[in-house]
Amino acid sequence: MKIGIIVHSKTGNTSLVAERLKNRLEKEEHEVFMEKLSIIGGEDQSQQDVNKINIEPLEIALEEMDLLIFGGPVRGFQASPPIKALLGKVEGLEEKDAMIFVTHAFPFNWMGGNSAIKQMKNICIDKGANILFTGIIDWKNSKREVQIDSLVGSITRKTSGVTL
Repeated sequence: MKIGIIVHSKTGNTSLVAERLKNRLEKEEHEVFMEKLSIIGGEDQSQQDVNKINIEPLEIALEEMDLLIFGGPVRGFQASPPIKALLGKVEGLEEKDAMIFVTHAFPFNWMGGNSAIKQMKNICIDKGANILFTGIIDWKNSKREVQIDSLVGSITRKTSGVTL
């Protein structure tokens, strides 16, 4: 299966989860393509208007992927503006299977993780994607490694059930 992982990561936390996911999926003999969002002109963390965020064109051909996985951080109790900007502008999600995960530094998922997932999920659904899985990693949780392993394991198991 061809899997595209697209992440926004400012601190590297979300990228680390995506790398572990990529490595595990490759061990399962999937063809995995990962791309970190690049923002034209650099990232301005104060910019909240997704229409003013210009993302470099993706190198991953989304239409060629069997499954898409989007990951991003929580910022201000919401999905990061760059990931929302990408999802809002990207084409080719119609009838695509997709999975979503976020990373945050809050003690409870209701402090931003749930909201970020809901925002990303709604954008993808509005574009015709079929959401198969969502997950949240609390970066400051003492059981973060267990959370990451669980997320990676859940996504890996679900990839075996995706019909092409």
